[in-house]
Amino acid sequence: GSSDIWFPSTSCTTSACKAHTRFNTAKSSTYQKDGRKWTISYGDGSNASGTLASDIVSVGGISVRQTIGLATQESSQFGSSPEDGLFGLGFDTIESVSGVKTFMDNAIAAGVLAQPVVSVFLPSERLFNGEGGEYLFGAIDNTKYTGSLTYVPVTQEGYWQVLVQDAAYNGQSLGQTSQGIVDTGTTLIIVGDDAATAIHGQINGSTNDPNNGWLVPCSVAQSTDNISFTLGDTAFNVPVADLAFQDLGDGSGNCVSGVQGGQNDLWILGDVFIKNNYCVFSQTSSPSIGIAPIAH
Repeated sequence: GSSDIWFPSTSCTTSACKAHTRFNTAKSSTYQKDGRKWTISYGDGSNASGTLASDIVSVGGISVRQTIGLATQESSQFGSSPEDGLFGLGFDTIESVSGVKTFMDNAIAAGVLAQPVVSVFLPSERLFNGEGGEYLFGAIDNTKYTGSLTYVPVTQEGYWQVLVQDAAYNGQSLGQTSQGIVDTGTTLIIVGDDAATAIHGQINGSTNDPNNGWLVPCSVAQSTDNISFTLGDTAFNVPVADLAFQDLGDGSGNCVSGVQGGQNDLWILGDVFIKNNYCVFSQTSSPSIGIAPIAH
């Protein structure tokens, strides 16, 4: 859901920064100073700020000179995060500093990608023990999905935004539609309040808790039912079993649901969707997302 690439700098001395590997500009022979001020905030309220710089960024053998953010301040939420920094894959229109190009922009311009795509396979704990995930730059791994990819046109460049034509339960339409984004950086599926109510209305024992959001009985982990979202005239399934996201741990037998409400105008199809559907983010002159059910 973002486009910036940033890391904590050695000049950041907050506890959140100190919990991670920090970027030392003095130890990089390819570092170039930029100096522009930089700040970013995220949907969960976390934020970071500092200055921009330039260096060679290499991912999977793809190397480009890239403008990066060097954080001199991080909010406390990052202190408990396992990652040192963030690698945004959105479009350059939502870069925090106008005019900065994304890693994909630069890789495409440099001609170092065979195809202008990032293909994402995020294996679930339920099916794969969470092992074998990959972000594949410049190619598509056709062993990771079944059938053929449906390419869904991007409706607005910023996030990877598409039209969600319908939501259904076991193939029965729930009469819900919205613009939405496919976002690897969001864990759950977050839809509008009406859609969340309609989906959970099909699941016995669901409740909307004021403190924890939508809850489902943890026993739905054994369900064979499916929710589906229609994009590009094709329905893509999310097993109800994946809605048993996290046990509350209070002995109630209830789990936080993998589908939540609150996004009334722009749904987010996060990792609960992506771990069931291989996604190819295609950054051609007419961007689209290729989607197909994962092979398992």
